[in-house]
Amino acid sequence: MDYKPFISVSIKTLNESECIEKTIDSIRKQLVDYPHKIIVADSLSTDNTQQLAIDKGATVVSLTNPNDRCCGVGHQLGYLYSEGEYLLLMDGDMELEEGFVDQAVAFLQAEPEYAGVAGTVEMDDAVNYEFKSRKQRINKIYPLGDSDHLGGGGLYRRSAIEKIGYLTNRNLHAYEEAELGLRLLDAGYKLRRLNIPYFIHTSHTMPTFQLLKHRWTSGYYQAPGELLRCAWGKPYFSKALKMVKNEAIFAVYLIALFIAAVTFNLELFDIAFLPLLVFVVLKTVQNRSLLNGLQSVMNLAVLSAGLVKGLTKPIRDPLTPPDSKIIHE
Repeated sequence: MDYKPFISVSIKTLNESECIEKTIDSIRKQLVDYPHKIIVADSLSTDNTQQLAIDKGATVVSLTNPNDRCCGVGHQLGYLYSEGEYLLLMDGDMELEEGFVDQAVAFLQAEPEYAGVAGTVEMDDAVNYEFKSRKQRINKIYPLGDSDHLGGGGLYRRSAIEKIGYLTNRNLHAYEEAELGLRLLDAGYKLRRLNIPYFIHTSHTMPTFQLLKHRWTSGYYQAPGELLRCAWGKPYFSKALKMVKNEAIFAVYLIALFIAAVTFNLELFDIAFLPLLVFVVLKTVQNRSLLNGLQSVMNLAVLSAGLVKGLTKPIRDPLTPPDSKIIHE
């Protein structure tokens, strides 16, 4: 491959001082033969993430309003300062695998109907339930072949993003890659996950219940409802609903259980409570642990409650850029 296209890299960060240097080093090593720009899109980190990125020679841009913090705003912020033909999306706790860029660029240059491409993911040993569960389901979360979205990021054709108006939705506390994928497919593009290594991910080290609390207070768990709000009235709403069907079904069930409880009809409550008991047993058998089974049900319950909360959140125009500033260029 003689021609080397210009690649802008968006690294979204919030307090990633432990990993950001390794992230930038892994990217720069793979882009040495490409004209490129490495952008750290920071959501007002309170540690020294920004300074470490500056010391590594990255372009650092930052939000100015902490209320704008969410997963969806990060790469959109990076996109606003990007240039070139391709966009590589990474998080500040990832390391880019050797050889991914060459093979991803070759694929996109040969397959113009594809807007984005990703690869396989490697995760470290997790210490909390959420990331242990994610590691067990890694092949389901990051399935090979054509897909409706590329979880974890990927290499995207910049012209495709320009066609659909924006990269990631600033309203979303998660599911930003899912919403991006739905819009790209609706515009007639395809997405592919190749059987090549893409990145190594460093898991959160918070204990299970501390992470649960953090996810709730940060707004992460209201993302399923936010996704549905943003997709309402769009051609892809049914696909968005399918993505969060487990949370939606469980939310409806919890509402029914609550109604049964407030009727003070013990027989009705017993009937309504039985499916929950059966679900706990099934999850216990599936996880081979009562504790993990209970944690699985608790995670789903919190996500379902978050879905309801997310449905009530006001939505801002995703085409309106967040307030930001250049820290270092």
